[in-house]
Amino acid sequence: MLLHNRPVVITLVVALLAPALIAAEPEGIQPPANAPVPQGPGLAARYPGDEGLETDPAVLFLEDFETGSPQEIGERWGQIYRPENAGLSDDIHARSPGLKSIHIKDNGHLFTHTRGVDTFFARFYVKFHPKTGYIHHFVHIVADRTPTPWPKGGAGETPPGDAKFSTGIEPTGRWGKFPPPGVWNFYTYWHEMETKWGSVYNGIQEPIEPGRWYCVEAMLKANSTPEAHDGVQAFWVDGKLYGYFDGFRWRTTDKLKINSFWLLYYNTEQPAQHNNDPTPESRVMEVWFDDIVLATEYIGPVQGAPKAGKKKAAPSRSALLTAGLLIAEPTKTAFKADFASGPSGFKEGRVATHDGAAVYEFGSKGASNWNTFSVDVTDATTVRFRIKPTADVSDLQVLIWSDKANDNCRIRLGAVRKDQWRTVEFRAIEARVGWDMKGKSLEGDVLSNVKIAPDGPADARYLLSDFEVRE
Repeated sequence: MLLHNRPVVITLVVALLAPALIAAEPEGIQPPANAPVPQGPGLAARYPGDEGLETDPAVLFLEDFETGSPQEIGERWGQIYRPENAGLSDDIHARSPGLKSIHIKDNGHLFTHTRGVDTFFARFYVKFHPKTGYIHHFVHIVADRTPTPWPKGGAGETPPGDAKFSTGIEPTGRWGKFPPPGVWNFYTYWHEMETKWGSVYNGIQEPIEPGRWYCVEAMLKANSTPEAHDGVQAFWVDGKLYGYFDGFRWRTTDKLKINSFWLLYYNTEQPAQHNNDPTPESRVMEVWFDDIVLATEYIGPVQGAPKAGKKKAAPSRSALLTAGLLIAEPTKTAFKADFASGPSGFKEGRVATHDGAAVYEFGSKGASNWNTFSVDVTDATTVRFRIKPTADVSDLQVLIWSDKANDNCRIRLGAVRKDQWRTVEFRAIEARVGWDMKGKSLEGDVLSNVKIAPDGPADARYLLSDFEVRE
């Protein structure tokens, strides 16, 4: 049976074969001949009990939860969300080479980065509480051109092909067809998806058994050239291929690499409503994770046992904690305005004094600066400033005229609160043509102007401080 990247075809095939597929031990599927998915043993087979696996050159990141508290684990990952909902547990899977797993209740996540690659495998062990309900969102693999320590989300937004793509390996109830938590599927976002809410790709429809440990592995493979439609995603359950989908043009530039992993456990009331759960109040939303490995090759389930019976891996650290590893860092200041000696080229406002320091004060029409500086835009080009409004601002925007696109590029920076200083920092390549920022970016252009345009009340005033452009 072949599963391809056309959702309607997938759904029909699974529906026709469902009685045969829901078996005690599904045999998995066979991918097309010469498909770029691994066959045979994976990396884990070379390292009994995963002992020493973190030293393999194909491994990007490894976490066995044997070292440190949840807070300390989050610090080396880069971010932990709601650490109060996470704890270490002695509930481990049968093949576990260690003594601990991580337990998350209600909502929480760990988020990390690896060096950027074109092919990314993520293996994790997982168990849902015996009384689990339906889950909103789960584990994601992400390619992000301008990575940040926190996940960016992006629900309902079609990502530009040179900025981002992602896929989530998630349990779904298929609108109540399967009991919670459901069956595994991919939930995928990229620039050619058919709706703004992403696309769903169904594999073998084998219900997940609550209270049982599973080994899940997902692969995301980028298209080989910006024009090619040869990108792939696939997933395995307990070492058996459950889903294979090809023909993706994930990205429009090979500068966009797969570099982020989101161990997400996100729950709301929506899944229970969508799946017509008759007793949502009886559900216990808890999950256990263990033995996570991120690599450029297929990993497979844990094989054998460590020589000493149990092991503790050397902890991995987020690639984002090493400056310049994921994206070039600016090395010098091209322009700086502290307003101590005047407006420094800014217009539509005036230099003022606030708390003893020079600032630039302007009104609702914004403040602009033209041709005071000129910087060739690269990945490193960064704009930074501080701003303080006298009223709440629903959305702070920066507009930059692009000679190359003959249009304004913009970046939307979100809300700013009344009477609070906010430090703003963004990469120039994040600014894009269009109100929805889905057009061309400033990449390869010249940054020679800015307009700071807050969306606030007509009578609001704004204080600008410490403006700089770095390259």
